[in-house]
Amino acid sequence: MEYKALKWEIRENPNNPGEKSIGVLTLNRPDFLNAVDVRMRVELDILCDEIAHNSNVKVMIITGEGRGFSAGGDLKTEADPLGAGEEDFDFGNFGAYKEIASLFFNDLRHQVLQRAFKKFEDLPCIVIAAINGPAVGIGLEICTLCDLRFASDKAKLGEVAVPAGFLPESGGARNLPKLVGVGKAIDMILTGKIIDANEALEIGLIEKVFPHDDLLDETFAYAAQVASNPYLSVRYAKDLVRMYWNHNRSDEGWAKEFAAIQEITRTGDCREGIRAFLEKRPADYKGPYYDNPPFGGSDR
Repeated sequence: MEYKALKWEIRENPNNPGEKSIGVLTLNRPDFLNAVDVRMRVELDILCDEIAHNSNVKVMIITGEGRGFSAGGDLKTEADPLGAGEEDFDFGNFGAYKEIASLFFNDLRHQVLQRAFKKFEDLPCIVIAAINGPAVGIGLEICTLCDLRFASDKAKLGEVAVPAGFLPESGGARNLPKLVGVGKAIDMILTGKIIDANEALEIGLIEKVFPHDDLLDETFAYAAQVASNPYLSVRYAKDLVRMYWNHNRSDEGWAKEFAAIQEITRTGDCREGIRAFLEKRPADYKGPYYDNPPFGGSDR
């Protein structure tokens, strides 16, 4: 397919002229700070299959187009199907099934995201995140799926799903505690706090910080060094490290993440979280009672 929300190219390793072995994947929705919409999820799902079967790629760099890495999930495209956007939103000519179709396609968008991210995490090549600005929510979770994380000194990182009415659904709850420890991970997840590159380096969330204008050049130079190593040594090194890293990854875990986000996205609090985020105001959460609270009425 024609990639629009992503850009993909395979570049020559400068240490081995003629050998095209370094892939560069760019999240390509700069007008939306590379927020992950439905198209980007589908494109990533398809592209991961292509990359997995391309044995020439030894190292891949993932970064964002424009002024940042990724603002996370695209709440504007998620709002309408969930009933948190325009009242006259037309999801399509589904007749009596219109409301149910909205729920069905909301589930589908999260299934595609989980499937794509699982494939991304399982890529056989070394994957390096070049974090060139904000990486929050799903954007941060993408980074935790990578093997290495290098950041610009302008980078900002945070897990903002819970304060926005969601939860980490793409491996963040599994990977973030391994990187920064359980306490710091829970703190980041529950508060949505945003940290800068230096703090991220201090707590072990990233491996290197570079001046903003040098980030991609430095990351590419590192990728070239790694790609110059023996092919099987690089592949098996990642394979073995990942085998131990993923000791607590299971189909049951993926299923529990999906079941949780499926339930959450059908609640009034999720709709309120989206509206509050888009309107840039504090959220007024009322769960778990919603329309039948014991302490007063609800307009959601």
